[in-house]
Amino acid sequence: MRAVHRSWFDRTAARDLDGVLAHIAEDVVSYEHEAPLQYTGRERVRAVCRMGLAAAPGAVTWDVPELEVMARDDLAVAWGLNRMTAETADGTTEESWSRGTRVFRRRDGEWQMIHQHVSYPYDLGTGEARADLRP
Repeated sequence: MRAVHRSWFDRTAARDLDGVLAHIAEDVVSYEHEAPLQYTGRERVRAVCRMGLAAAPGAVTWDVPELEVMARDDLAVAWGLNRMTAETADGTTEESWSRGTRVFRRRDGEWQMIHQHVSYPYDLGTGEARADLRP
């Protein structure tokens, strides 16, 4: 699981969309930051990743500094706080944190993400997402 995540971090920094998707199952179900509530299938997740990379003209990184992993047989779960950075057109770097949980199944000897849930907490008073929070 840690190797899969390191690959995602490296492939994101390299803007290698095919590499980012290499460990994502065709039948993945992903709950992303933005609407709609659910994205089903690798191609839908590809579109989200493509939009994310296109939104930042400069360097883009993400990592999970305190990644937790539990694996049993052919099923694994990984979770932690996601840190994303993006260099804007004016050269400044923006950072955001969100929550992430990912479920994997080993298929034909390789780990594939079959489910992902990423989210921002929200303000109870306003109902607005809180992408400005830091651990």
